[in-house]
Amino acid sequence: MKLTLVVDTEDPKGIADSFKIIKHFHAQNVGVPLSAQVKFTKIPFIKLLRSFAKAAKEAEKGGEDSDSLRFCKVFAEKEFAKHDDGLRR
Repeated sequence: MKLTLVVDTEDPKGIADSFKIIKHFHAQNVGVPLSAQVKFTKIPFIKLLRSFAKAAKEAEKGGEDSDSLRFCKVFAEKEFAKHDDGLRR
């Protein structure tokens, strides 16, 4: 089965309805539900915290402020890019 979905970007309700259709077919055919939430189990979260602490220490050595929102944002974006396989888990 093939499905072509045309989305009118000027129709917010149509976009929401299109997303519902995609979610349905994705869950039915891939089996992994699409989610906008990021979920961690304990061990991966601890590893993430360790890598953040290490990056913060390195940044402080270089004179960067590791408490800044920018530093946290850049770190988070790099982590998401590393682990983004198209399915947020």
